Amino acid sequence: MKTGRNKPCPCESGRKYKHCCISVGRAVSDEIKELLSGQEFNSIEELQASLATITENKNVKPQDDFLGLSSDQVFQMLNFPFDSPELFKFSEQLPIQPDAPILVLMEGIISAIDAKGLKATQAKGNLPQKLCRDVWSNYINLYPDHVLASFHSVNKEDDFFELHVMRIVLELAGFLRKTKGRFYVTNKYKKIASKFGLKGLYPIIFETYCKEFNWAYWDRYSDAPFIQQSFLFTLYMLKQYGEEMVATKVYENNFLRAFPMVINEMEQSTYSTPEKDLRRCYYYRAHKRFLVFFGLAELEVTKTDSFLVDKCKIKKTPLFDAVIQFNLVGSKTHKRTHPNIYSDQLH
Repeated sequence: MKTGRNKPCPCESGRKYKHCCISVGRAVSDEIKELLSGQEFNSIEELQASLATITENKNVKPQDDFLGLSSDQVFQMLNFPFDSPELFKFSEQLPIQPDAPILVLMEGIISAIDAKGLKATQAKGNLPQKLCRDVWSNYINLYPDHVLASFHSVNKEDDFFELHVMRIVLELAGFLRKTKGRFYVTNKYKKIASKFGLKGLYPIIFETYCKEFNWAYWDRYSDAPFIQQSFLFTLYMLKQYGEEMVATKVYENNFLRAFPMVINEMEQSTYSTPEKDLRRCYYYRAHKRFLVFFGLAELEVTKTDSFLVDKCKIKKTPLFDAVIQFNLVGSKTHKRTHPNIYSDQLH
């Protein structure tokens, strides 16, 4: 059945069809017609070659929806974030001492393990209660604005989910292992810690969290893996806006403008809309549990009169510039397998 111009777009972006997919398709079609007008082709091969040139030129052209990035650059952000040093380079050893909530948790775990190891709980094989309580007490003293700081009690690892996540990330990074019911610090950790300290440990934890840990494990929203896959675009936005405190809603708006199709990853809800759920999910996963958790940004929360509604602003920290460097102006990308400029992954 043909979709009417004023009907909701089939992609479920929430926009009218005439302002969403139909406008993109027609814009591409009209531009190709204009570029090909007046040309004659002696074979289908010549036509295909001309279309390939048009597509390549479009792929390297800065796009407003991508905040000045080209489709080529965004494609590499999404698919080769740690393998495109010509565009964005992550420090293997930080030039400054990192300060981040996740490091407080890491040191809390590591410092409790001696040569004999640390006995895990018998029921689930988790961190022991005393350690969890000690780290929690230290954590809320350092971060008293934690939403649960004033009334939450910690009796097990699952009660302190940030610590639980940190333990998993340490294991994924190869820094922590569990053998015969006891936790041990690995030789990999000891070697890097003794030589580089936190300046060398942080980049490995950061990459592990981005590549191997499933961000959706934090919450009960839909999996929406694209939020994690696009972590580098989130960092790019922080680079663009992060000199001052800017509303997190600005980041959400730009994220949805760049990738409207991601709304399709959200499940239908009786009490909300896919867009509202996506915005909340993006705020928690990308802002609180990535940028702030890793010390890349500071968050300013202003309480409002509305129940459970806050106004939030975010700003980058000095650690951000120590972790990643962007080199996107006038850069040339390496040739890699690239979809059409208007593939679903980019638009």
